Amino acid sequence: MKELITEEQANLLILLLSIAVTAGSLVFAFVRRPKVPKPRKKLWGIQTVISAALGPAIWCFWRVYNSIEDYYGLDSLKALGINFLIAVGIGVLFFALFFGAPRWAGTSKSAQRQK
Repeated sequence: MKELITEEQANLLILLLSIAVTAGSLVFAFVRRPKVPKPRKKLWGIQTVISAALGPAIWCFWRVYNSIEDYYGLDSLKALGINFLIAVGIGVLFFALFFGAPRWAGTSKSAQRQK
């Protein structure tokens, strides 16, 4: 039976997704930056960097995911569990970084709510 997509196609798809997430984050931030109030500029920059870092994180996770699946086998529950914990860990890390950024930027609560 023929595969739906090859391993090379899947790797290319994930690479393109990673590049699109990074480029999309940077373009969106560049376009919206003039509309951001001055007190939020530093916070906007920090959140832009965090959002742009998602692209390389996707690519790295894909590489780790594949190496774990190659080692334990595609139908292994142990590999599924390890990959699930890694994915949840990455999600928690980026959530904490993104929503913890106002503290690092020194942005007050009132400046965060300004539109």
